Amino acid sequence: MLVLAIDTSFAPAGVALAREGRLLGEIFAVAASTHSQRLLPAVEFLLAQCQAGREQLEGLTVTLGPGLFTGLRIGLATAQGLALGLGLKVAGVSTLRVMAEACRSREGRLWAVADARRGLVYAAPFQVEGGEVRRLDQDAAMSPVRLAERLEPPALLVGEGAGMYREQLLAPGLELAPAWAGLPRPGLLALLGEELLESGNGVGPEEIKPRYLRPSEAEVRFGLPLDEYRLIE
Repeated sequence: MLVLAIDTSFAPAGVALAREGRLLGEIFAVAASTHSQRLLPAVEFLLAQCQAGREQLEGLTVTLGPGLFTGLRIGLATAQGLALGLGLKVAGVSTLRVMAEACRSREGRLWAVADARRGLVYAAPFQVEGGEVRRLDQDAAMSPVRLAERLEPPALLVGEGAGMYREQLLAPGLELAPAWAGLPRPGLLALLGEELLESGNGVGPEEIKPRYLRPSEAEVRFGLPLDEYRLIE
């Protein structure tokens, strides 16, 4: 199955192609232009480099969040548009799950932690056993202080959010993963998405929705209707 992955959850955005559990190509970069300006050109460039056309795609996968509000909307809208036009199913994957996959060679407990801004982090715990990553709890937004209360050594913390708040989070038995492991890689997203699609867990593009975990500034300031959140206060 030829699967296209799209990730625009944070500033580094990327796309990737995978087939039969093998990564064919990946573009992952930070650029001065916005996600909306470079996402589709990146998709076309990647397809051309892998000698594939849009009509050959058999599925799409995209990060649902948590992440930057505008970035998530751009990524999901692009995935939905491509899926509708090509008649494809879409697999949505948690950004924190993609981050955790980067450390699947490390046995034991790990926490994926991303910067949520406004003094908050997005976080979720996972257990790695035999190279398999198992989720232990849902993604949530919380303060670093609340996260520190939940951390039990030994554990590995991965993600930019863990690095930003290392003084509040790190303690004996709690280790910080290298910075390179803390960004959601579109190649890992492509491989995860292919597994989901092949197991029948893809959905129609109209069913894909972002998971913000906390209200946006506009919702707070202007009292707009709130989405479903998991903000731990």
